[in-house]
Amino acid sequence: MIDQITEYFTNHLLMMMLVMTRLSTLLMSMPAIGVGVPKRVRAMLAILLTFLITPTVIDMSPDYVPKAASNIDLTLMLAREGLIGLFIGGVVQILVTGVQLGGELMTSVGGMQLGDAIDPTTQSTMPTLAQLIGMLVVAVMIAMGGHRMLMSSLIESFEAMPPGRVVMADSMMSLVMSQMGTSLGAAIRVAAPVVTALLLCNLITGLISRTLPQINVLAIGLSINAIALLAVAIFSIGSVSYVFQDEFVDTIAQLTQLWSQLKE
Repeated sequence: MIDQITEYFTNHLLMMMLVMTRLSTLLMSMPAIGVGVPKRVRAMLAILLTFLITPTVIDMSPDYVPKAASNIDLTLMLAREGLIGLFIGGVVQILVTGVQLGGELMTSVGGMQLGDAIDPTTQSTMPTLAQLIGMLVVAVMIAMGGHRMLMSSLIESFEAMPPGRVVMADSMMSLVMSQMGTSLGAAIRVAAPVVTALLLCNLITGLISRTLPQINVLAIGLSINAIALLAVAIFSIGSVSYVFQDEFVDTIAQLTQLWSQLKE
């Protein structure tokens, strides 16, 4: 039995390499796995999933065997596979980054820019509130089975573009550009309650300063904004999960539609 399994995977060694390349780049760019998971764990996960996915990919086209005429062809094939994996994980990461942008907008309007820390995903400074929102949406993605949806989209990509037959279509770039606009819209929806409340606080503070000019508005204005930011964020942060859930499901649906178009 073991000899048969070894012979099976030996005969499809190039297929396994191509599948592992596309899968590995997806895991690298996928939220919750690309950052924070040890490299050895990611490597073992990529190898295990490759052994599980490869038979399914082979059954999709039993008569197809990828071949590389030279090392240059092999390098190009691997590069194309890697781009497809980055594309699938990247469209989701763009959405997560857009939602985090809403947290940055809240912090900047509320005057709490000093509470910044290094974000492990982007290796840049990011407000603590934005990092909290990022962890929240990643937890929501795992809870709703988003990782299974991404794996399903990966399988669909193999059906639309078998390993070694990757073609870069204009519709992929169109989806990336559309996803950027969607992420900005999600950021505005996430930050809208807090920004509206802070604008009202500034308006009230301005009216108080005109009525009672002896009050030092600059001394109390920042404190009022910080309190309003935290108070409104406590009550509205739960809506972030609903915004992300709707946009994530729509993103997966767009990926499914893309693979269907490329398959035709």
